[in-house]
Amino acid sequence: MIRHTLSFRFADGIDQATRESVLAELRTFPDRYPAMRGFVLGENISTRDRTFTHTMAVDFDSRDDLLAYLGSESHESFVHTRWRPVIDRQAITSFEYAERPSLAAGRTSPVSTRPHAPYGMEYARIEVPDMQATIDFLEYHVGLQLEQRTDEYAYLRADIEHHAIELISAPERTDGWTTAVGYSVESEDVLEQLHKSVLDAGLEVLQLQERQQALCENGFAVKDPNGLIIELFTEFQEYAEPPHIEIRPLSLVHPFIATAKYQETQDFYQNVLRFIPSDYVVGSTTFFRGEDRHHHSVAVQNNKEHFVAHLCFAMKSLDHVMRMRARALYKGAPIASDIVNHSASTSIAFYLHDTRFGPRFELCDAHRVLTPEEHETHRARRMPADPRNIDVWRPASDDWGRF
Repeated sequence: MIRHTLSFRFADGIDQATRESVLAELRTFPDRYPAMRGFVLGENISTRDRTFTHTMAVDFDSRDDLLAYLGSESHESFVHTRWRPVIDRQAITSFEYAERPSLAAGRTSPVSTRPHAPYGMEYARIEVPDMQATIDFLEYHVGLQLEQRTDEYAYLRADIEHHAIELISAPERTDGWTTAVGYSVESEDVLEQLHKSVLDAGLEVLQLQERQQALCENGFAVKDPNGLIIELFTEFQEYAEPPHIEIRPLSLVHPFIATAKYQETQDFYQNVLRFIPSDYVVGSTTFFRGEDRHHHSVAVQNNKEHFVAHLCFAMKSLDHVMRMRARALYKGAPIASDIVNHSASTSIAFYLHDTRFGPRFELCDAHRVLTPEEHETHRARRMPADPRNIDVWRPASDDWGRF
């Protein structure tokens, strides 16, 4: 194993918001660089030497993995544009080590033999009555970057993935409507297993939308019990680096689907698409996770009608969540639900909603990601339908008014 450490001190005069933003981006590295193992980042608490204020440590299986990380374009871009302008001094060490047998003895990682779910959410497709107004809203209030637009459709992205939102021009509509969501799949083997599961359930296998076929290697689509199209695919196209936008989401995490066919929809996502239950609010909501290990990659709510209630974007930091909230307040954009501390996923978020632009848009920080061990062993909790099991900052069991 190779252990790589980075100790550093911010330059004097760098404001707290910028510091937190840089630290938050460092914490995203394990998701961006899969070769990383055991990533930790912490503040120096030594009373003897305060040369450096923080240290990051991470392991790699080999020297080649370390060099691939250090030489990657995304790492170089981060160092030049984000790191060097704010750091006063740093010290870097990399060394080879072998784990002591006495520490490793008896320590085994769970071996998964279960069928795999889709990996993670990539995009939502939304039909909207006013294309330009929706683009303006998503650029300013969500932080997305417009990449392509025609009279018929538009693509907007959050990070390196080709797009997070696809807009379809539908001037005949009054309100925006989510028609499809897309999930990446880890491999052709997993895609084939999911294809078989859909057929075994007696469901119709659909072709991917034609444009999406050109943006991935392979895939298919299926409708959930509500008619929402679920697109599954491998090798979704990526850009070499993320957008050069300071306040933007890191990823699209999940849709929250309201349905009048609650049990049927639960069965579809769990037993057909193989998503894993993370938690239940009994009789109300089920949270399912995929293989990216976010607490939920899809949530299903028991309702009197079907609609996609919201789409969740993970921001770089709580500071960026609050800056977006400030933008909404400044522009008078409708905040459908203000700051919420989610009990299940541990994220802190607020929700924007203008019906012209589709579902609510949740902007959150610190959505829980389970460890590989937790992902295989976590037991879903069954929580009573109490508002405090949705938001720990709610004061009482009868406080349903905030949503």
